[in-house]
Amino acid sequence: MESEIAGWLSVIFRFVHVLASIMWIGNSILFTWMELNLIAPKAGDENTDKDLLGQLDMLHGGGVFHLQKRVINPGAIPAPLHWFMWQSYTTWITGTLLLISVFYINGGAPLLDSSKSALTGWGAIGLSVGGIVAWWLVYDTIWRSKLKEVPALAVLLCFALIMTATVYFNQYFNGRAVFLQVGVMLGSAMTANVFVHIIRNQKKFMKALLAGKPHDLKYGKQAKTRSMHNHYMTFPVLFMMLSAHFPQLISADWLSPILGVIIVSLMLVKFFMNSRYYFGGWLVAIFIVFLIACGLIKVLLIMPASTSDVGLTDVQKGAKLFVAQGCAVCHQVGSSQLAPNLDKLYNSTVQLADGGTVVADEAYLRESIERPQAKVVKGYPASMPPVSLTKEQLDNLIAYLKSR
Repeated sequence: MESEIAGWLSVIFRFVHVLASIMWIGNSILFTWMELNLIAPKAGDENTDKDLLGQLDMLHGGGVFHLQKRVINPGAIPAPLHWFMWQSYTTWITGTLLLISVFYINGGAPLLDSSKSALTGWGAIGLSVGGIVAWWLVYDTIWRSKLKEVPALAVLLCFALIMTATVYFNQYFNGRAVFLQVGVMLGSAMTANVFVHIIRNQKKFMKALLAGKPHDLKYGKQAKTRSMHNHYMTFPVLFMMLSAHFPQLISADWLSPILGVIIVSLMLVKFFMNSRYYFGGWLVAIFIVFLIACGLIKVLLIMPASTSDVGLTDVQKGAKLFVAQGCAVCHQVGSSQLAPNLDKLYNSTVQLADGGTVVADEAYLRESIERPQAKVVKGYPASMPPVSLTKEQLDNLIAYLKSR
């Protein structure tokens, strides 16, 4: 009963998380597009409304939307005034609940790669939470400091720190967890930007207006800066959140450089998308970025690792293969939500979908890997694809499964 409730909660959290993130990212893309396409009033035109900052017209739904961005006078605050924040908060809250329910509630074991280190599950949770908090504090400090006056330098420093974090977490976490950890760090910083800077600055100038003071544009500029940060982080964060669907990438030996290529290329794609109204070659530029990124990733995927399997035990080789083949995507350590729990599986009795039972001896493990449809576990669909492995790889994988 408890596992069924947990399964339903997971479905609800995932659906709301995806729905809220779509709404949040949609808002980000739309508002950035409007900011970039506002037509500023002509300088020196005496007939221009002095409070008008820019305007544009959009055709949609059989009519024309006439939009204006303007300075608000204390006595002319529009009502109702729509605020955009709960899409961000809901995305973060549901994402945090998923992080806890999938990775933390099982003692942190799903984060780890036993072939990399002997770190405990609780130690992994500490690293994960510490990384999220530390990244926000460092990132926020950088953009509060004098470095913000040299944006290119601040961006390079932030990128270098993210890559350092990626290398560090890759010493302990499995590939999927590394991608998700970096995604959670960036996504949490995005929501913190909304809460700490964007909404707070908007509340400041609204409070001043209600007190009869003039509209101070400095608050809007501060909010807009963090909003643009969020805008450029959306594509990389989306990719990292979906990384479980790309086992070839999350299991790569050169994971950190691959993640760096993904972050840079997706931010460049976003930059050229934003430049399409003043740069005629924007689509060609995106295509070139795509080709270069794919080429670099392909090279990194086939390039021999700096450290091979020499010196690893059969169990460690099997653990590495378990992640590389994408098994860890569904067979998460300590979890049975997506696929049967493999912990302490060896020599246990397994309930089958046809009503029978079988002892999970070595022959059963071997058959389940090579012909997964032969004996389907009760309560799960026959959806596991067959895996093609060499005899040595199969032996190593079975050794790993026996050890769990």
